[in-house]
Amino acid sequence: MDRKGGKAVRGPSRFLLIAICASLAVGSSVQAIEPATAAPDQLADGIWRVQGRAIPGSRRCGDWLVRLTNARGQLSGEVSLARSSVPIQNLAPLPDGSFSGTTQAGLVGSRHARSYKVTGKFSGDTVSVTLQDNFCPPRHGTATRQAGSG
Repeated sequence: MDRKGGKAVRGPSRFLLIAICASLAVGSSVQAIEPATAAPDQLADGIWRVQGRAIPGSRRCGDWLVRLTNARGQLSGEVSLARSSVPIQNLAPLPDGSFSGTTQAGLVGSRHARSYKVTGKFSGDTVSVTLQDNFCPPRHGTATRQAGSG
């Protein structure tokens, strides 16, 4: 009994009351999680050409171009420098719109291509890109999506 002369909840009734409260708490926390797991907007098909100029006074840090293509949900890309282009490998877009990939060093025709790291982020029809290697400071650029297949 409680102090005012009423009856205390005991036995199966007490268990039922605890179970109801617990299920209400679990149900409200599940509802709070659902909006955070909503799928992000799909990246539109198109081509982004991000270009940058040479760094003055440097022979190794010339003009550059990163071309990204999204076709039916498949993102691909290439880095072009000094009349050679190499594909971006392991191009991995993330749900927040960011991505990263690398190029492989080696011969392209008769020219040596260095290894590059390409990172960036899509925001609507715009992409921002950072191009990095071991010789030049990070280079940055932005571009707007162009419709088409190439």
